[in-house]
Amino acid sequence: MKINNETRIALLAIVAVGLAIWGFKFLKGIDVFSASQTFYVRYDNVDQLTASSPVFIRGLQVGTVRDLYIDKADDKTIIAVLDIQPDVDIPKDAIATIVGQSLMGGKAVDIFITRPCEGDDCAESGAYLQGAFKSFLQSIVGEPGQIDAYTDRLRKGLSINLDSLAKANPNSPAASIESLDHSLRNLEVMTNRINQLLASSSAGISATANNAAEITRGLRDSNKDISAMIANLSEVSAQLKNADLTKSTQKAVATLDSVTLSLTALRGTLSTTERTISRVDTLAQNLINGEGLVGKSLTDEALYDNLVRTTRHMNLLMQDLRLNPKRYTTVKLKIFGKNKTKGYANPIDDPAYQILLDSLERDYEQRIKQK
Repeated sequence: MKINNETRIALLAIVAVGLAIWGFKFLKGIDVFSASQTFYVRYDNVDQLTASSPVFIRGLQVGTVRDLYIDKADDKTIIAVLDIQPDVDIPKDAIATIVGQSLMGGKAVDIFITRPCEGDDCAESGAYLQGAFKSFLQSIVGEPGQIDAYTDRLRKGLSINLDSLAKANPNSPAASIESLDHSLRNLEVMTNRINQLLASSSAGISATANNAAEITRGLRDSNKDISAMIANLSEVSAQLKNADLTKSTQKAVATLDSVTLSLTALRGTLSTTERTISRVDTLAQNLINGEGLVGKSLTDEALYDNLVRTTRHMNLLMQDLRLNPKRYTTVKLKIFGKNKTKGYANPIDDPAYQILLDSLERDYEQRIKQK
C-alpha cells in the first residue's frame, strides 16, 4: 500500500500537535495519560500561588494546582483546582493550607490530615476542601504562641552572667570582652609614658630648632653674593654665544651636505628609470611572443573563437531570461501533486534570435572570404 505525500504531511502535523499539547501539559505538571482526582478549595487570598504549584501531604508531593479563578458568585473568592493522584485518600475534614516554600516567594499547597479515612469519610473527586493560609515565618516556626516561647528562651539565654561564662569557657564572647578591657588599660599606660618622654626631651628639640634657624639665616645673608656669581656666569656665556668663530665653517659643511644629497637622489632616479624601461621592454616582448593571458588573447585564434562563442551563449541565456523570467525566479516543490514544468521552447520567432542568426552568418561569410 502506497501512501501519498498529502497523507504523510497530515499525519506528521497531527503527531506534532499532539506532542506540543503533551509537552505543554507536562511543563505544567499534568500527566495527560493517567486519571487523577479533582478537588476545589476556596481562598480569600492565594498570595501569589500559581498554576502548576505542587501539592504536598507531609512533605510528599501528591499532585499539582491545575487552575486558579475567581468565583463568579461573589467576585472576590478565589477557587483553586487541585489534581491529586488517584490512589491518595483525602478525608472530608482535610485542610488545604497555602504555605511558603522559600525566601524567594515560592508557594505550595499542604494538605493537613489528622486521621485516615475509609468509605464515606473520604472526599470524592469534585468535592470542596477547607482552605487556610500560612506565611513563610509561620511555616518555619509555627503558631504565634510558639514564637513567643522561642523569644522567651532567647531572652533568658542572653541574661546569663558574662563573668561566669568567661570562667567556664576561655574562648567564649565574655572572655573576649574581658581581654579587650585589659588591652585598653595597657594602651592608656603606654600613652602616659609617651607623654612623659616628650616632656623630658622638649629642651633638646628646642635647641635643634634654634640651630636650624641660624643656618637658614646664614644662607639668606649669602644670597646676594650667590646671585652676583650667577650673573657673571650668564654674561660670559652670552659673550661666547655672540662670537662668530665657526659660522663660516658651518655654512660650508651644510652646502657640501646638500650637494651630496642631490647627487644621491639623482643617481637613484636614474636607476629607477632604467629598471622601469627594462620591465616595459620585457612586457612588450612577452605580448609579441604570445606569453601570458594577455599575450595569448592577442595571438591565439582559438581563444578568440571561444570568447565569441561564450558571448553568443550569454546572449541566448539573457534572451531566455527575458522571455521566461518565472523559470529562474520561481522555486517549485513537489509536495502536492506533480511538478508540471513546461519544457524549453526554441524562440525561433523572437527578433533577438533572428539578429543572432544574422551575426553568425556574417561571421561565416567573412571566414570564407579570408580563406
